Amino acid sequence: MSTTQALLKFFAARLNVPSDALEQFFISARLGRPAETALPFPAELIPLGARLVLRGWRNNKFFPTNRDWVLPYWAERQFDPSDPAFLPRGMNLYTINYTHRDWTMIGNLHSPHEAVIDLRGLVTPWFDGWSLDVWLATEEKFFAPSRLAAGAIAQALAENLPLVVTQFRAGDLNVRRETFAIACDGERVVEQITIENKMRAPRRATLYLALRPFNPEGVALVREIEYHAPGIFLVNRALGVVLPQPDEIACSDFAAGDVALALPKLNGTTRAHCAAGLATAIAAYHVELAPGASQTFTAQMPLTRQDLDDEEIAHPQSLVPNLPPDARAQTITTWRENLGRGMAIRVPDEKLQAAFDANKAYLLLLHDGDTITPGPWTYHQFWFRDAAFLLNALAKVGYLAETQAVLERFARRIAKDGYARATEGEWDSNGAALWTFVEHARLAGDTGLLAGNYWNILRMASWINSKRQKTKVKSKKPARVPHFGLLSPGPSAEHLGPSDYFYWDDFWGLAGLRAAAFAAAWLQQPNDAAKLRANFEAFRVDVDASLTQVAAQLGRAAMPASPYRRLDAGMIGSLAASYPLRLFAANDPRIVDTLSALKEVAWIEDAYFNHVGHSAFGTYLSLHVAQCLLFQRDPAAWKTIDWVLRHASPTFTWAEGIHPRTRCGGMGDGHHGWAVADFLLTVRHALLFEEDDHLVLTPALPLDWTTEMNVIKVERAPTYFGDVSFTLAFGERNATLVIHNAWRDATLKYVEWNLPFALSQAGVTNGTAEIVGNTVRLSPDCSRVVVMW
Repeated sequence: MSTTQALLKFFAARLNVPSDALEQFFISARLGRPAETALPFPAELIPLGARLVLRGWRNNKFFPTNRDWVLPYWAERQFDPSDPAFLPRGMNLYTINYTHRDWTMIGNLHSPHEAVIDLRGLVTPWFDGWSLDVWLATEEKFFAPSRLAAGAIAQALAENLPLVVTQFRAGDLNVRRETFAIACDGERVVEQITIENKMRAPRRATLYLALRPFNPEGVALVREIEYHAPGIFLVNRALGVVLPQPDEIACSDFAAGDVALALPKLNGTTRAHCAAGLATAIAAYHVELAPGASQTFTAQMPLTRQDLDDEEIAHPQSLVPNLPPDARAQTITTWRENLGRGMAIRVPDEKLQAAFDANKAYLLLLHDGDTITPGPWTYHQFWFRDAAFLLNALAKVGYLAETQAVLERFARRIAKDGYARATEGEWDSNGAALWTFVEHARLAGDTGLLAGNYWNILRMASWINSKRQKTKVKSKKPARVPHFGLLSPGPSAEHLGPSDYFYWDDFWGLAGLRAAAFAAAWLQQPNDAAKLRANFEAFRVDVDASLTQVAAQLGRAAMPASPYRRLDAGMIGSLAASYPLRLFAANDPRIVDTLSALKEVAWIEDAYFNHVGHSAFGTYLSLHVAQCLLFQRDPAAWKTIDWVLRHASPTFTWAEGIHPRTRCGGMGDGHHGWAVADFLLTVRHALLFEEDDHLVLTPALPLDWTTEMNVIKVERAPTYFGDVSFTLAFGERNATLVIHNAWRDATLKYVEWNLPFALSQAGVTNGTAEIVGNTVRLSPDCSRVVVMW
């Protein structure tokens, strides 16, 4: 018995937990392979899990008996038995947002913190904190966005930037909320609420700005709210929100009930202390609008909570910074300047274009100086696994300096034994770190970062090799075990299932050794390069042998998640051998059959459904399949790309998983960074990617993009061979490609341009062009070619 098990049994006995119940916990680990961790999951995930579970417990106590409160949108839907989002709770110990995990982050490029906005405009400025809501009461009716029908409210981005616009109709009036973040004079969220009367008669209404003890995950702790004239609310002894001077106010605690229950009456109370952590407050503004008139109100909220001392609480007016009159214009200008530095595209699909532009901005928000996180909320912490995709996307869309700033700090996460640790027991991290280092260096065409981290590269590579050696079980039997030579079992990515010998980890380990060998050769260290290549080949031989043994058992080439699993949904992890790692050729039979097997067991409509971990449609995981198909030049990739795009939120965000009934977020962070990265990478790879000694352009163009007068454009795209820009212009049965390049790598042999037609002839201005079916192979010096079909 381990020390952990002994301690758990001791405390369980003290708490009268039956021994057979505790055994359920211990025995669950046997559903997978024993990992080299004290717990069947990484200990670093305990804070995240504790917050999720304990808040879920409180949600379960509060929501069922307080449905007359104005609840957040997800709770209004999930507790309504007539709604598709309804979930029975009879045997549930805790309640979590499983059905509408969709939010949009806003922030500025100088802060590691982001605010989030849900589908109905609920603004949560602090992590895991309270929220600001906007309601309107006309003479006829009360309007709360979380209770409105789907067609009565709309949300979008202003100029495809992190400026979220939420609009709803309130009788004859229109309410528009625009929310963004600024960095000047303190990091703040700014919300501008405009009420407009488009009718020919005057209208009266009351605007309510409400402080809510909720957020998109559930109940938030609001123990104390205090109002100070002229419009300052303190929340939990910190500056909460600065509003215009209200006409009336009210504060309430849990015993008195939601302030919304007494509307339109307001009690004028300026302070509420609530032991239950459910204080609420509201500011009211009486509005009279002439025909065609409008009125705007502005709210300001700090991005982070900062505790105040007694003197500051007594006189908070001195803490309120002035809001620049051109704050919105400054924000837009700043974003335009930063987005103008990266890769730009122009495509005939307007929605795809808007989503690409928006997600470039989101990716920059996830970059927090010397770190990067896969989400603003649930996943606001660092993992090497997620960082590999995020940083690769950041580099491939042109933000190499930002990528390098994170990579320069990788060294502080490397243990003495060479383990690149973000969470214990995740054996893909070393390979992910090494692969990311070399990917960045190849895209930048610069060895400086590799040279400065060469010792760390060798240490991380050595760790991979030593970790693999520990699993080489000696046996007198002639048959070798299927995990011979693989990495140790571990929890790895949660979409793979219980702890096991995951091929995902092995493929990343292989890619790490290959990357380390590449770095050594590039830095002119032939002895190290030879040794690392030998380690890579030895590892590859063992992985291939394991796959061959498993294929014989299964009777097909498809690769399961581990050598001890059947072909379930977790096998999607094995596609890493194609995307992103390119260890196997795109049409390798093992890749082709794994894609085929996934279609049999884990494919609904045109997307991947994860039965193993997420119990939801996988957003970025579906895009992994699409990119494998793009590498095969298969236009079927677009069915999945289009499916993912159709299921984006109105602000072009995705949760980690999509609920099969609500078609909203059902798993993970509601604005998932890995999904951001994979969407950008998918679009990039649909336009260009590197393959061995050549560059591939438009591997599988949609037919409707090639109609006469259409133009496709790519600008400032980093590649292994140098930066490239190109323009495609389509005419009547012809197309013209113009390439502007800065090739720096002599290993580039040719440029492959693909079209969805069998081509008849090609003419070049300079260089050479060779037609092979629907493909043109251009010499590196070719700058312009015209093809006909």
